[in-house]
Amino acid sequence: MRRLRQNETLRGLVRETELSPAHLIQPAFVVAGEGIREGIDSMPGIERFSISGLVEEAGEVAAAGVGTILLFGIPAAKDDVGSGAYDDEGIVQMAIRALKEAHPDLTVITDVCLCEYTSHGHCGVVREGEVDNDISVELLAKTAISHAEAGADAVAPSDMMDGRIGSIRYQLDEEGHPGVPIVAYSAKYASAFYGPFRDAAGSAPGSGDRRGYQMDPANAAEAVREAELDLDEGADMLMVKPATLTWTSCAGSRRRPPPHWPPTTSPASTRC
Repeated sequence: MRRLRQNETLRGLVRETELSPAHLIQPAFVVAGEGIREGIDSMPGIERFSISGLVEEAGEVAAAGVGTILLFGIPAAKDDVGSGAYDDEGIVQMAIRALKEAHPDLTVITDVCLCEYTSHGHCGVVREGEVDNDISVELLAKTAISHAEAGADAVAPSDMMDGRIGSIRYQLDEEGHPGVPIVAYSAKYASAFYGPFRDAAGSAPGSGDRRGYQMDPANAAEAVREAELDLDEGADMLMVKPATLTWTSCAGSRRRPPPHWPPTTSPASTRC
């Protein structure tokens, strides 16, 4: 074994794991309005931008070697069904078009969730005090289609509704977007670590919490099952979060028989 460890060139040839700026994804928060650039107290160094500022910031991100952003929108108004999420002239849809026009080589992944757009702050439509899974899935698929039609390179559903990957994949294919990959938040644990992000996106639930649809942090085997379900439904990449304390779920998911899936992780406080 040591023959391949003799010098840096040989070690580099057989290195299994590497981390460079090209492997990173920069979260980006876009708000309605003009000339806005505002700091987020609970996330030092991260800012919200209006579209023109975001376009400028994206150029700096790309120049640093980070070729992908994950886009989150903060709309001017919210309602019970999160209609701003699937508005063709919504904040994310307009931002996608501006980003792709200015930076055609930048990969734009979009968050697909309703929490930033609902007046109650939950990730789906609330009926009789509960998040209605099936109605929410319909609107999430509608959101993904609107993002793809605006030019998104990939969509990332983060809601944790049952069956949403299959619905989004079917709708993308039917609407002429078979090449748009799905980055699935497959094992998304309920956690207080997400507080700073919720500050950034204005997406904290107005009542209750998200334990009815996000995962119990005590369950690693369930994470593997969630990952397998999403793969079977058509996910192209899987995400585990918060990754800082859930590496056992990452490892367990990777032990799935071939074909293996491209793993993605999100540390605490970068997604709700």
